[in-house]
Amino acid sequence: MFKIIIFYELVFVIFWNVLYFANGNINSWVTNQFLTALFIFLTTMSLGFTMVYIIYISAKLSGFINKIKNIKDPRRN
Repeated sequence: MFKIIIFYELVFVIFWNVLYFANGNINSWVTNQFLTALFIFLTTMSLGFTMVYIIYISAKLSGFINKIKNIKDPRRN
């Protein structure tokens, strides 16, 4: 579970950095309205975390994760 969270956080930070540095309008908007940008940053992060967590819990409750774990690795004999 923690691997999923760390992976999500890294992807999210990279996404926001690309968005921030790629567009000059967003750069000036963030500097002018810092609290609004911080709020949007944190709310999108929490929304994404909630979505990932709901998908994980749904897969766990439905038994889908156990089915994936029971699949034999074709690279090993």
